[in-house]
Amino acid sequence: MSRYIDPTTDFGFKKLFGQEANQDILMSFLTDVLELQTPLADLRFLDKEQLPVIIEYRGGVYDLFCTDQKGNHFIVEMQKSPIAYIKDRMLYYSTFPIAKQAPKGEVWRVAEKAEVSYGKAVQKTPWDFRLDAVYCIAILGYALDGSVTAINRNSIRNDEPPHELFYDKLKFVTVELPLFEETKPEYSLDKHLNKWLHFLSHLTDFDRIPEIFKGDAVFEKAFNLTEIANLTPTELSQYERSLKYLWDDYAKLTTAEQKGILKGKMEVAKALLQEGSASAFIEKVTGLSAAQIQQLQKPAATIHKLYPTKQ
Repeated sequence: MSRYIDPTTDFGFKKLFGQEANQDILMSFLTDVLELQTPLADLRFLDKEQLPVIIEYRGGVYDLFCTDQKGNHFIVEMQKSPIAYIKDRMLYYSTFPIAKQAPKGEVWRVAEKAEVSYGKAVQKTPWDFRLDAVYCIAILGYALDGSVTAINRNSIRNDEPPHELFYDKLKFVTVELPLFEETKPEYSLDKHLNKWLHFLSHLTDFDRIPEIFKGDAVFEKAFNLTEIANLTPTELSQYERSLKYLWDDYAKLTTAEQKGILKGKMEVAKALLQEGSASAFIEKVTGLSAAQIQQLQKPAATIHKLYPTKQ
């Protein structure tokens, strides 16, 4: 077992970023990822139940929901395995902290009654629609289609050149860990953000704190926090259970991929058989065994039973 926990597991992600006592770690990460001009000075974790509840398999999104002293909202997610419509999901999540900023009618009525009880005139102030910012950050264990960089920041801009910023209070950031390559100049570990990418990508590979992290109080604290030897027996049990869920999800994913590959090879082999190609040639081209190709040469009714197609 590695000396340090895997930060991409449910337990590891929450241990590293989801504790009030260690919010300086999350603040450092968010300041770097969002390229904030002023470092975050304080965070308050909010109840995740304020976000929509999505029931799915255990490898789903593990989210944190917090706000700073200025009222800005931050949603941070970890998604290890690919899921469909991750961008739609981020947008959907962002609508909840936005909608909750609108004053509620019942609140106005209660306030009105309270004012009357003291014999004061009530003056209603209409809402001017001013919103606090909402930031959605998804840390992904896979790369999205079309992405070429590990960090992708998106905001609402005009369609026409020069694509000026239309709205600056809603931002979406994806951290796509597989696209991080230390050998490329743009990912030099001289930059603090790149150190975070290196940390998240390789924490389980380290057997000690690398020199590049020494002297940085936040990273030294993060290493101490995630060292397996420092876990309580209960935490260790939770981590091992979290690892099992991660391995199960990986097994499901690879099994699905293998089935898809096999199905594709079978389709190619059937097409070649219809063209009269020799079995030996089909074996060489597809990598299928002679037995699998012989199975495809059975009568059409049998083939349809083995590999039914949708009508």
